[in-house]
Amino acid sequence: MNKTINSLIAAVSVGGFLIVQQAAADVTITSFENFKSDALYPAWDKATINSTPTNYVITATGYGSNYKYIGYPHLDGTGCTTLDLDVTLSGPAAADGLLGPIVTLIDADGTTYSYCWYGQTLGHHVLTMPINEPTIKDKAGTVPGLDLANLQHMHLKVDPSHFGKSGAYTIAWNKLSLTGGATSAKP
Repeated sequence: MNKTINSLIAAVSVGGFLIVQQAAADVTITSFENFKSDALYPAWDKATINSTPTNYVITATGYGSNYKYIGYPHLDGTGCTTLDLDVTLSGPAAADGLLGPIVTLIDADGTTYSYCWYGQTLGHHVLTMPINEPTIKDKAGTVPGLDLANLQHMHLKVDPSHFGKSGAYTIAWNKLSLTGGATSAKP
């Protein structure tokens, strides 16, 4: 038995490092449970907002956005590889294929990444994007890349494209998470 264990340790030990498969835990940024924005910007400042035990629902006309501080309690997404957004979009048929949910994440040194899912159809979606491949790298901070161990702020937005102000749309923000994982070596 000990020989088998020693052989197994020798097989996975390389140059003094024991290779351990360790997936980063998924991190929920928010489940939108009784969510409250810290600031609302046009057109969401005049929107109908319903914060429920399961989501954050906004009915608005035109481009809208918010701001939310997410630095406390501390979130640590180190090792995560994907941003997951669970949303439900509704509105008139003219909005189908035009609504674009956007999530902007900002770390402690000001690095700002925006993840945009333009042109979504009406209905429920789980949208994903690699964390290190945002649609827009809005601003570089003092340290290269988005620091997932020090996320501080976020903005939620909707770009209605040329549906614009021709009618109201509704977006239900259901969950925002960092997922995926990486392998790490332990000395």
